[in-house]
Amino acid sequence: MGKDIIIDNITDSLKGIVLTDEGKAPQKEIVFVTDEERASVLDEPVRLHILQVLRSGIDDKVTSETIDENGDRIIRIRDVKRNALSVLEIVKLSIECCGPDIDISKNQVYHHLPKLEEEGYVSKYGTITTGKRTTDYWRRTSQGFVLTKGDWAGGKGTHTKKMTPFIETMLETFDLKVSEGKKKELLELMVKRMIMQLEWRTKIAELVKGDVADKMILDQYETLVDYYSLGSKEYVDNIMKIREILFPEEPSI
Repeated sequence: MGKDIIIDNITDSLKGIVLTDEGKAPQKEIVFVTDEERASVLDEPVRLHILQVLRSGIDDKVTSETIDENGDRIIRIRDVKRNALSVLEIVKLSIECCGPDIDISKNQVYHHLPKLEEEGYVSKYGTITTGKRTTDYWRRTSQGFVLTKGDWAGGKGTHTKKMTPFIETMLETFDLKVSEGKKKELLELMVKRMIMQLEWRTKIAELVKGDVADKMILDQYETLVDYYSLGSKEYVDNIMKIREILFPEEPSI
C-alpha cells in the first residue's frame, strides 16, 4: 500500500501559511443565527457580500505525493475551491460573485472585517510572510448561516424579490396555468406564508443542540417548521388558498 508523503488540505497557493488556532479547527457546517443584534450585522450589504464571496471561494489546487509498492513517486493534483481569501482576493472576486452592480473597495473590506469577526461570522485563517510583507487570509466560521432574524431573514420586500423568480420558474417548469391576476395573489400569499413562519423559525432554531455537523439538519429544520406552522389556523387557511390557485380543478383530499 502507498505511503502518503504530503497529506493536508492546504492548497498549493497557500503553502507556507502559518495557521491561527481558528484556521487549524474544522469549519462548522451550519450555524443558526437567532439573535436580533447579531443578525442585523448582515443588514449592511457590504458585510453580506463579503460573506458571499468567502462562500464562493476561488479556484485552487492541492498537490499530494505518494510512494507506491514499487517505490515509484506518484503525484496527484486535485482541483478545489479555496474558501480562505485575502482582502485583495475578496475585492477582485466581488464583482464575479455578486454581480456588476456590486463594487467593494479594499478600504470597505478592511473596515467591515473586524465587525464580522467580532460577531463570529469570519475568522483569520492564517498569515503568509514573504520577505517583509505579510498577507492575512480570512475564512467564514461556518459554511452556512441560517438567519431567523434581521431584514435579510424576513423583510416583505426581500421575500417578494426572492419569490418572484421562484414562482415564475415553478409555474413554467410544472406547466401550471395561472392567470396574471391570480399570479399576483399567489405571490402575496406565498410571501405572507414566509413572514408568518419567521417567529416560529426562531423558536425551532433555538432547539438545536450544539454544533451542526450534518447538512441534513437543514431539511429536518424545515420539516419541523412546517409541522409547527400547522398549529396556526390562519397559516393553514393561507396554504389552502395557495393550493386552490395552483390546482383549481383538484378537489379537497
